[in-house]
Amino acid sequence: MTASVDEVLHLRVTQTLRAQRLPALAVGVSRSEAERHLVQAGYAETSTRRLVDADTAFRIGSITKTFTAALTLLLVERGLLSLDEPVEAYLPGTSAGRPLVRQLLAHSSGLQREAPHPMWASMQGPDSAEFMELLAQVEFVDEPGVRWAYSNLGYAVLGQVIATVSGQTCEDLIDRELLKPLALNSTMWQPTDQAVTGYRPDPYNDCFIPEPVMDQGVIGVGGQLWSTTTDLLTWGNALLGGAPDIVPASVVEAMHRPQIIVDQQAWTQGWGLGLMLNRRERGVLSGHTGAMPGFLASMTLERRSGTVVVALTNVTRGVRLGNLTTEILEELIPVPQSMTPTVAVPKTDTAPCPPELVGVLGRWWSESEETVFTWSDGTLHAHLAEAAASSATRFDRVTSDSFRAASGRMKGERMFVRRDADGGVKALEWATYPYSREPQ
Repeated sequence: MTASVDEVLHLRVTQTLRAQRLPALAVGVSRSEAERHLVQAGYAETSTRRLVDADTAFRIGSITKTFTAALTLLLVERGLLSLDEPVEAYLPGTSAGRPLVRQLLAHSSGLQREAPHPMWASMQGPDSAEFMELLAQVEFVDEPGVRWAYSNLGYAVLGQVIATVSGQTCEDLIDRELLKPLALNSTMWQPTDQAVTGYRPDPYNDCFIPEPVMDQGVIGVGGQLWSTTTDLLTWGNALLGGAPDIVPASVVEAMHRPQIIVDQQAWTQGWGLGLMLNRRERGVLSGHTGAMPGFLASMTLERRSGTVVVALTNVTRGVRLGNLTTEILEELIPVPQSMTPTVAVPKTDTAPCPPELVGVLGRWWSESEETVFTWSDGTLHAHLAEAAASSATRFDRVTSDSFRAASGRMKGERMFVRRDADGGVKALEWATYPYSREPQ
């Protein structure tokens, strides 16, 4: 890297901050522990105009899963777990017992996306005892090992497996085995007073609305951590083999070893044991993204050059940080443009929507993201307003007010129509996420 890296980052941060209307954005790049570039701009708290800096902590969401995955593989190496044993061997008698441990890590378990718990509405996740009771209600969206289907529930199950075989919580073990040895002193399970405030953009007004802070309980082994760009560069370097005494080469290899293909059409994305694997023309980039109410995060790694790029922001929607970190890496180390997968979009016809479902059609909001529900080809469809082609979903009707995604986004997950006392449609619930007519 050259001195121009700082110029590239400053330009990227300022342009993205303004164009995407973000409260704050922090970006970091490294090619070793000794060579780092950090740029940040914007407000940690808009009401007080408190600025972010290199030590400001953001919530990193599902990047937490990379820590849980690395810990799991350390326990495998110590003989406490086997990747090819089913959950039943460690948590006997639960409804989630069929998947193998490796399938939990690679999101090929077939388990539904979320725990059957109103966490996304209440902002409070279950404790261990409540979670174990909830396992009696879980469903499979497919048979284990058949296809990739992202499952936060799967990682929560993994956390309980780890606690059972070790006698300690997954969080305590991550602290002891990874955070403390790597001196990730700003990476923590709960925010401090100096952490940023998370926001959602008001779609109709030029302002930001503070998001409530969700405590995921035991589900947090897949999304609870807070961290900084500085700490995530250290963690990314460890996942590239830069800390072999803490994250052995065998763990790094296992996390990068492909387990399942995500994109069955173009084979542009796969999943290892805890890491996303994105195929570009110049090779494979690994890493993970994260999203929680008020926050987005991304970490992109390239093994060949030893490069780590991280980006953090304190807004629920508005920018695709996974694209940003990939673009920064490829700008600093030029590569040809990646192939774009072809996504089928359902055709439309004039078949009328049943009168009782007309109230479902139109625009709905969940986690500050707009989803459009339509009727065509004799059934219900949905797509994200900002990514119609890649999120196109077709539903099968199960009962009068329940559906299951038959193809597309969150395939296999159930969607329910909630009605008021007069029979009108008042809300939707898809994969346990609440949807309302007003932005939320």
